[in-house]
Amino acid sequence: MTGAAAGLRVAIDVGGTFTDLALLGPDGVELHHKTGSTPSEPADGVVAGLRGLAAKAGLPLAGLLARTGVLVHGTTITTNALVTGTGARTGLLTTEGLRDVLLARQGSRADQFDSRSAPPPPLVPRYLIETVRERVDRDGQVATPLDEDGVRAAARRLRAAGVESVAVSFAFSYLNDAHERRAAEILAAELPGAFLSVSSRVAPEVRLYERTSTTALNAYVGPVLRDHLDRLARRLADLGYAGRVLVVQSNGGVAALEEAAERAVHTLLSGPAGAPAAVAGLVAELGVRDAMTVDMGGTSFEVSLSSGGVTGLTTRAEPAGHPVSVPMLDIATIGAGGGSIARATAGGLLRVGPSSAGADPGPASYGRGGRDATVTDADLLLGYLAGGFGGGLEPSEDLAAGAVGELGRRLGTGTVETAAGVHRSVNATMADSLRLAVGRHGLDPRRLALVAAGGAGPVHAVELARDLGIPLVVVPAGASVLCARGMIRADLVRHYVHTLLGRGRDPRATGVDPGEADAAFAGLESAAKADLPVDLASPEDLRLTRLADVRYVGQVHEVTVPFPPAPRVDAAAVAGLVERFHRMHDRLYGFAQPEVPVEVVNLRLEARALTGAPAPANPPPAERRRPQPDGVRRAWFDGAFREVPVRDVESVPVGARQEGPALLAGAGTSVVVPPGFAYEVTASGTTLVFGADRDLAGVLAGLRDAAPEPVR
Repeated sequence: MTGAAAGLRVAIDVGGTFTDLALLGPDGVELHHKTGSTPSEPADGVVAGLRGLAAKAGLPLAGLLARTGVLVHGTTITTNALVTGTGARTGLLTTEGLRDVLLARQGSRADQFDSRSAPPPPLVPRYLIETVRERVDRDGQVATPLDEDGVRAAARRLRAAGVESVAVSFAFSYLNDAHERRAAEILAAELPGAFLSVSSRVAPEVRLYERTSTTALNAYVGPVLRDHLDRLARRLADLGYAGRVLVVQSNGGVAALEEAAERAVHTLLSGPAGAPAAVAGLVAELGVRDAMTVDMGGTSFEVSLSSGGVTGLTTRAEPAGHPVSVPMLDIATIGAGGGSIARATAGGLLRVGPSSAGADPGPASYGRGGRDATVTDADLLLGYLAGGFGGGLEPSEDLAAGAVGELGRRLGTGTVETAAGVHRSVNATMADSLRLAVGRHGLDPRRLALVAAGGAGPVHAVELARDLGIPLVVVPAGASVLCARGMIRADLVRHYVHTLLGRGRDPRATGVDPGEADAAFAGLESAAKADLPVDLASPEDLRLTRLADVRYVGQVHEVTVPFPPAPRVDAAAVAGLVERFHRMHDRLYGFAQPEVPVEVVNLRLEARALTGAPAPANPPPAERRRPQPDGVRRAWFDGAFREVPVRDVESVPVGARQEGPALLAGAGTSVVVPPGFAYEVTASGTTLVFGADRDLAGVLAGLRDAAPEPVR
């Protein structure tokens, strides 16, 4: 790598099937590498990936690590622990009389139309839930002192039960956390080595059930993440790495390693959260306002929406059915990836996913012992996989044919027809998730661009766009490692919250006293400045954004709305907030009620410290590869095989319109351009696919005309 010097940044995205790496030099030049994940010990895959990345940079591993100042780590550790039920043995300490807060949930079914639907088992079984006498009232005043002997007795029972982690969640602790803090001190003394998760530190806001669920989930996955990060830090230290390790959070930013271990619940979307950061610059380059990003890897399929380069945040996620009240990028995930297993039901129907072959053994075509037919096997037989796989894989069509053929015998169809059915089935599943995402945000798909990421994303993206009427598909250079590319430029981000609900609300207005709100924000801003790692950013780098959770009086859920820019909160700022709320409510739900009073539930502060990562260095057209003669291969389109040109995407002339069908071979992925579509490649290596009956300039002009207010 030319220009490599001190201050390199390396990002590592550990997925269920592949581990993706990106290296960023001070000159903005990137290198990418992909290797297989090692689920039994993720740190092994990280080290193997670093060795491969170092080789590409022309450096020994020790040399790469010596020149790297920041290593950014995205991981699926916490998500996998939650989904597979392999988290820590967790206890819960809560207020007397509230033992069943987790089991009661909100008294509703996950699917209100299914009388047999049941919630997932609670992360803390009832026999590991302890209560203690204490009470803080709705005004934050101590009504019943904490029974410290009761806390000690509860700790002894939890110790006897073998708990590894304890969650502490008391009623109204978001108003006064003195009892929680003292209980945590006692538990730390009585249960040395146990992981402690305290609600007033994890989710200090109104709603006891959601706050307790978040705190319990943090306790459940915290020891797993802590152990992984400890092992990884030791491995890196043994290899001579002395720089910083930052961990990607669900809000799209990064946090210091030690903070991430304590706040593990903030890493549930650690891997997928990298993609939106990479997409923001890409859509700005194209001048496109609204975009949908799909990331299809080996195990899962993620969908997110952005407006004006900003991906919306949500505080109402329910990963694996467990409510979480922390700010997360609004990313929907389903089990649909290249490794998704296809099977025949008892009734002879084809089903694809959500179970996955993962990295071990992987799809049958990988030759690692997998026998189930997967989406990758089907795509290989249909001729779509013209690019490399990464990780040194050379897939076998014979092994794929054996697995898909066996599935076909159970379905009563031929091998090729079965492969086409698997491809159509997974496309239908993904298209449904796109429709839900678009409908939930009140957007018109005809006004969106579809950004395709992940190794499998560009293979399926154009067909998905056709199904929804999306006019433009955008495949970035390095699409198969897009999350790692986003992580490498992620900012330090932390969110703070202050609850106002119940403090003298006036039903005729918002109930917000501007002076009280201004003082609350001042306290949050002081905390943000105190938490800033001084070795990573200076106070001058800090960008503070004030927001509020607003709802109509009588509503259950809120909309998070940014305050109008102003040096302080005054009556005009509150009035501007209300006006913004009405507009955003209309955008999201199709109506607004300006005549109905509104209330502010929480004040929120987003603290973002810019990391100073250099902008990407786009290679000029002259540095692209010289055009190569097209190859040809058989690919399945419109119900039959046909001879289709195969082109190296890096050798396609810049700005020249090309007609489909075509297969564009990229690093770790393939762009499938069906008949009826055309494509162009930009100087930065981005591939744009659109209807052959339209010109690219017209498509881009139509998308640039869309200018709704961004949804946060």
